[in-house]
Amino acid sequence: MSVSRRQILRGSLAVGAAAVPFGVRASPAHGAGAAGQALAEDFYLALIDAKNNVVENYYTGHIRWQDAAHTKGTFGAPTSIFPTDRWVPLECKFRKLASGEHVFMVCGGNSSDGQVTIHRSSDSAALGWDSGIPDFFPHSLEYVEKADVVIMVGTRGLDDKDKPPPQLPGGPNPRPGGSIQLYTAPTAQGGPGSFKKVTNGLYPFRQAHGVVRDQVNGSLVWVFGGNKIVGYMVEGFRETAKLREVARATDQEHFENGHDLQPDPTYREYLWATGSRFLLKINKSGGRPRFEWGEPPAAAKSFSRHRSGRGIYTIDSEGNDYGTDKVEFLWPRATVTVPTNGKQQVKWIYKARLTDLP
Repeated sequence: MSVSRRQILRGSLAVGAAAVPFGVRASPAHGAGAAGQALAEDFYLALIDAKNNVVENYYTGHIRWQDAAHTKGTFGAPTSIFPTDRWVPLECKFRKLASGEHVFMVCGGNSSDGQVTIHRSSDSAALGWDSGIPDFFPHSLEYVEKADVVIMVGTRGLDDKDKPPPQLPGGPNPRPGGSIQLYTAPTAQGGPGSFKKVTNGLYPFRQAHGVVRDQVNGSLVWVFGGNKIVGYMVEGFRETAKLREVARATDQEHFENGHDLQPDPTYREYLWATGSRFLLKINKSGGRPRFEWGEPPAAAKSFSRHRSGRGIYTIDSEGNDYGTDKVEFLWPRATVTVPTNGKQQVKWIYKARLTDLP
């Protein structure tokens, strides 16, 4: 494992933001006032900017609304910022480890230089990292407390054991490659060196893009990508951890180019996902995942649902693979622009992540 000293030490200060470590939320009093209350409940969002290689925390209570109906607005200054410098962040999640550490986990890179790093939320100290993993290209990751392992999913590596599905008329061309990799979580005693790949912890999964632990069974994770969603029980502990498949659903029409996967904090029998055509609602009750409902737009990159019921999503609609300078809300609808800071270029918001622990 290797990482630059600069990467370890950077992590908190944005132009106009409070000097707080990334992951530590500023009080609601921070920042300029918003023009009214538009959300049933305000919350923090970590916005993953793939153009400027940075993850920034924003508070929805600081949105400056541009119309009386609160359908168009602009975020205020970020409350904290985590720059990755040279590599593109593709995921950020906030978790509590078995060691008691509250952490944020970031992964990404590119197809020839995959990256993952885990930092303590209180001071942004680096707890574990791996870099230069070209056989993987991680797009998302998750933590499972009982096994004390971090699970990463990526679009490179082993080909899936299933043959790629036939191409849909006028649809996307199915891409091969993709895998799941298990890591032992960093420990307070072992330091960064305790974060390492699990031997025999590599599994094929075509175009794996999303992974999330089950909110009912903490030893169960769901992996989404290609044209399917698969449930795995995580067995063993740390170096002996392994995956055992327990559920699977393939859906060429709705799941192809499966991209993001998130839990529903209110109705725990559901998962939310994105694919080429829809925002997807997946019913996993009874251990049988199945498509239940979908809504356009196409090219949605990420979707999350807050406990208040508000939906948050990002889309790719400007000719790049990552996103726009806006975050979209549902129930009710609103579009909020993310301003640039300092020398930043236009924003490409790839994902919008809730900072609350699931």
